[in-house]
Amino acid sequence: MKSTALLTVTLAFISIGHAQSTRPTHIIKFKHTLNATTAHDFILTNHRAYTLSQTDRQSFLLHKKKIKRRRSQPLSTNSTDTEPKLFLDSLYVDDTFTAVAGIFPDGQFVDYLHRQGNVEYVETNQIYKAQMLLPLQEYRSSHTPIQSYTERRLVSSGLEKRGLLQNAVSPSWGQARITQRERGDMGSYTFDEAAGDGIHVYVLDTGVNTEHLDFGGRAFADVNFVDGEEDQDLGGHGTHVAGKIAGQLYGVSKKVTIHSVKILDKSGDGTTAQMIKGLTHVMQVAVAGKSLINLSLSGPKSRLIDEILRKTTQEYHIPIFVAAGNLASDACFFSPASNPHVFAVGASDINDDVATYSDVGECVRIYAPGSEVESTWIGTQTETRILDGTSMASPHVIGIAAALLSKKSYATVEDLYRDVVDIGTMNTLSFKWSKITSRNNNRLAFLQT
Repeated sequence: MKSTALLTVTLAFISIGHAQSTRPTHIIKFKHTLNATTAHDFILTNHRAYTLSQTDRQSFLLHKKKIKRRRSQPLSTNSTDTEPKLFLDSLYVDDTFTAVAGIFPDGQFVDYLHRQGNVEYVETNQIYKAQMLLPLQEYRSSHTPIQSYTERRLVSSGLEKRGLLQNAVSPSWGQARITQRERGDMGSYTFDEAAGDGIHVYVLDTGVNTEHLDFGGRAFADVNFVDGEEDQDLGGHGTHVAGKIAGQLYGVSKKVTIHSVKILDKSGDGTTAQMIKGLTHVMQVAVAGKSLINLSLSGPKSRLIDEILRKTTQEYHIPIFVAAGNLASDACFFSPASNPHVFAVGASDINDDVATYSDVGECVRIYAPGSEVESTWIGTQTETRILDGTSMASPHVIGIAAALLSKKSYATVEDLYRDVVDIGTMNTLSFKWSKITSRNNNRLAFLQT
């Protein structure tokens, strides 16, 4: 029953296309006694021993069968011809986290490996998906985008400037809403030109269109963990997310530096192994106190993901903001939103209703604009797109966190999380679409200017 439910959940996630066809099947998590090299050797040694034992057993059974049929010659099998390739891939973080991903089509070998003393546990290499939707046609009446990005820039140029604060036409309603305690005119908003200065946000996603004019040269392609795809964003999701965080026009914190860590393919699909690699990269290069991570994705719960999220936030002191999920379910059922060390964000619409698709529940710390959100896109240096999703809500909140972090130091990750929650607007949201009975946190994200 459990496996059937897990399959149902996995297939239910929104995908833009087809998932990658070739990927490791399992991840072996080792105890602290092994490092990257010895873990790799351990698997190979045990696989050879297992393959030989299976070959000997098959030979014995065939021999027995032949004797029964009064045949005199037993069958012999060359183990080197039958031993499959495992395509092992190290997922070494440090001396306290060593894992190896590989293609293990033989479930019995996985069980065999699980019984060995140096193995802590074995987990399936699961699929995680970008949390975006195309808006329903009837939703599009409230905010029609201007086709030309250049025209949009001209229209949104400052109406009034007071020091670093600037009043401008709002290019997307969410930017106006997060600066209002009570819902009002969404046509203009006030922002701090210096918000996010000195802060680096690592966007673990489909990549980023770093050439888009809205980034103003502040977006960089750091690393790509998607085999068979180039570094640039081929799906658009990551570019949309990054633009809402840091775009000059569409962004919440307009001085943030964006780092693209590509872990999702153009369909919006990624794996446990790719997420671990992406987070490991950030742990290796990011500066604590100046860095944030955005994960606008969701998928099945995972012990491996929980471990790596805890390590990133608690040992390396890098806050992580994540999408709650788009299944209109309880976010506590899914990773990464269920992890207590991350900050999960649900989606609201222009009427201050929690979006019909948004996951809710105790694991969602705050809500932010997620429906009909316009931001940067792929294809040209000026392309934009309107999307729905908790993927669009999380960037609003990490933008707020970047603004806070650029002005104040925080002793712990939780201290920053607490500030983001405390300044949020209480009891302004309606949960009328939700059928979930779990307790909800009725807070809407707010940006102090």
